Amino acid sequence: MKPLVPLFLVLLLGLVTPGQARDAGPNPWEVLGDVLRKGKPAPVDAARPAAPVSKVEASELWDAFLTNVVKRSAGESGDASRRQEFLFVLLSGRYDGLSMLASEAPVSDPLRELFVLSWDRLAPALRNLAGDLDAKAANPFRALAEAGDALKKAQGFGDSLGIHITPETLRQLARLVLPAKAGDPLAYDLALDPELRRVFGFGAPLPPAEPSLLLSVSLPSLPSNPLSWLMPTAFAAPLAAPLPFDPETAALAKRLNNWLPTPSELPDYLLEMRTLLQRTADTTLKQRESAGRALAEPFHALYRHLVLATAWQESCWRQFVRRKGKVQPIQSGVGAVGLMQVYPVVWRGFYDVTGLQTDVGYNGRAGAEILHHYLRDYAIGKREHTAVGDADNLARGTYAVYNGGPGHLTRISKPKLRADLREIDNSFFEKYQAVKAGNELDVGKCFTGLDLPR
Repeated sequence: MKPLVPLFLVLLLGLVTPGQARDAGPNPWEVLGDVLRKGKPAPVDAARPAAPVSKVEASELWDAFLTNVVKRSAGESGDASRRQEFLFVLLSGRYDGLSMLASEAPVSDPLRELFVLSWDRLAPALRNLAGDLDAKAANPFRALAEAGDALKKAQGFGDSLGIHITPETLRQLARLVLPAKAGDPLAYDLALDPELRRVFGFGAPLPPAEPSLLLSVSLPSLPSNPLSWLMPTAFAAPLAAPLPFDPETAALAKRLNNWLPTPSELPDYLLEMRTLLQRTADTTLKQRESAGRALAEPFHALYRHLVLATAWQESCWRQFVRRKGKVQPIQSGVGAVGLMQVYPVVWRGFYDVTGLQTDVGYNGRAGAEILHHYLRDYAIGKREHTAVGDADNLARGTYAVYNGGPGHLTRISKPKLRADLREIDNSFFEKYQAVKAGNELDVGKCFTGLDLPR
């Protein structure tokens, strides 16, 4: 079967040039044509293209594709900065899906939309990786980059070429870099994936969660991730498990996990929650140091303030609420859960989703770990504190990323920032300054008018 597009269109797309050397690397159109043939696409009537998948299905399909490709690619590199580049691609792509789901605006082809949004991040990372590898090892990643470029350029012609981004096309693209024994590259689940944590430097999974006794309905446990084949040999050595809480802190976490305070109990509750958050920050600092990802000591105080202020901003230091007589995890309109309002759809695989919902100590540790990553590898890594000569700019930048995703690091400096984001950033910074001044117990003002148990 010959490529479906006439030569003049191939040249117009910029996919090949006349006289292109056969040894200059993969011919992108040939690779894409091979992908389409393997996918056995049904004949397309340009006037009546196949109905696109829903927003929800598209976000899950693209997330699964991106996760499998990114994890495989990052696992081929021994360069920590290169792996961080792929992590940026993964998290940004997941936030794209979250934004699409949160928006009420119609999207005619959500799978195409997500592909186009992410591809310009993924393709350079694939080429950078290919440049680090020998020719044989690099070829699959370069082929994927070329085929994806061809597929993206074809989208500029709408339905006239009859080349659509379908689930089967994504499967075949992913199989360019995945081993033959890999399962379905578009399989999506919320299971904890220890290998994902290892590849991206998060270490072994956090200590298991202990579900609260307050919950009216128990939440189902999730299976472990079966995709162990994605674990590269370079990362196969066992990693030290994250430090458990010391017995006193563990007892404190358990007590708070089973406590929905009445108004009269609120002062004691807030004192104990402050202690838990402070100890969570300290435990995370120690664990990250033992994992080789230490935060420089001059930033420790800032990080501790950041943890308390973020928990204040996100949940008013709460894990659970009572609604219609039933206790349930606090949850935002777009699915963030618990004390630190962690997004399961963004952090799936890195954390036990059930634990995020049911255990205040587990949720707190997850949020503190994410903040540590964003502070160390994004805000400090990008030298946000030098942009305006103020170390507190690190806290503002870190929270912006925590709130909106990796692409939001510099949003605080944008003069035309959306009003709602500006309000969020200002609200957070007020809380951060209060914590820095020792007034973190002002969080109690959040509870005015809340439906507290009597």
